[in-house]
Amino acid sequence: MPGPLGGSWSPRMSHKPYWIVTSLLATGMIVAGVQEFRHAPDLLEGAHRLGYPDYLLTLLGTAKLVGAPLLLVPNFPHLKEWVYAGFAFDFGGAIISHTASGDTLVQILPALVCAGLLALSYWLYRTRSPLASRLAAA
Repeated sequence: MPGPLGGSWSPRMSHKPYWIVTSLLATGMIVAGVQEFRHAPDLLEGAHRLGYPDYLLTLLGTAKLVGAPLLLVPNFPHLKEWVYAGFAFDFGGAIISHTASGDTLVQILPALVCAGLLALSYWLYRTRSPLASRLAAA
């Protein structure tokens, strides 16, 4: 299997990087989920500026608080795929919303960084997990 910088890449090589990247992503999602769930003033102001209602923060915060720990559970590959998809929609929506509203790169950067971590985590997940690979074939 080709590696990210060329050469060969085995599933065993991706074990430690997967857990590091995924732990960073899950930690970030838990922190963001708590902030959104408690309607942190800066997030609430940002949501209002983008035209979103208050309850969207509650919904997104709850989803992040439920989904982040599932990324760290070693089993349940179907649930993990759903979490990856949900976070992809969340980050994609954030990037599109910020871009469409004319926000600066600094305001869009957190969503871009999280999307990058998500993509890397998912790629490492798929390369290290034979069960995840079987899901793709199913």
